[in-house]
Amino acid sequence: MFYIIPTPIGNMKDITLRALDTLKNLDVLYAENTSRTSNLLSYFQITVPSLRKYTEHKEYRYIPEIISSLKEGKKVGIVSDGGYPVISDPGYKLTREIVLENLPFEVLPGATSIIPALIYSALPPDKFVFIGFLPKSEKKLLDIINQYKGISVVCFDSPHRIIKTMKVLSKNFPEMKVTFACEMTKMFQKIKSGTPDDILTYLNGFDNVKGEVVLAFYY
Repeated sequence: MFYIIPTPIGNMKDITLRALDTLKNLDVLYAENTSRTSNLLSYFQITVPSLRKYTEHKEYRYIPEIISSLKEGKKVGIVSDGGYPVISDPGYKLTREIVLENLPFEVLPGATSIIPALIYSALPPDKFVFIGFLPKSEKKLLDIINQYKGISVVCFDSPHRIIKTMKVLSKNFPEMKVTFACEMTKMFQKIKSGTPDDILTYLNGFDNVKGEVVLAFYY
C-alpha cells in the first residue's frame, strides 16, 4: 500500500493520529527533505526502517523502485517538507504511475496552508481556484488575474518576489481584495488583509519576508 502523508507546516501538534500510526507501520518512507523528516520522526519517537530522499526533478529515478516495492506488498509512504505532497511538491508523477498500475493508495487528511489562507481572507469560498506559484512575468500574472475575475484565487508566491507582486497588483488592480499569509501555524505567523497598497505598507514594516507565502485575492 502507498500512503500520501501530510505533515505539519509549522506546528508539530498539527499532525494527525492517523498520520502517526501510518508512519509507525511503514517499510519505506520517501521524503523531500530527509533532514527535516528525520527531525519530525525523532520528535514523535518513530523509527522507519528505510528513509529515502525523493525530489521532484528526479522523480522518474525513484518511480520504478517504488512500484516494485508496492508490488512486493511493502508499505511505502511519501512526505514533503510540510503540508501535502503532490500539491506544488513532489509526488504527482509517482501517483499517476501508481494509478496506471492499478495499485492501491491512500491520501491521508492533514495540514495545508491553502484552505486556512482562504478562510482567513474572508473571501467568497463557494467557488475558488488554487493556481500554485504565481508566474514571474508581469504579463502572465495579469493574464491569470483577468482569467479568474469574480473568483477567489489562492496561490503561492516567493518571499523574494512578494513586494514586486504587490506593486504590480497595486498598479493594475488598486481596489483588489488581498490577503497575505506567511509562516502559517508557526510562532511568527503573519496575516494581513486589505488592498495591494495596504499589504505593501504592512510589508514595509519588515526588513525582509521569510518562509512560505500564501496569497488569497479576489477581483
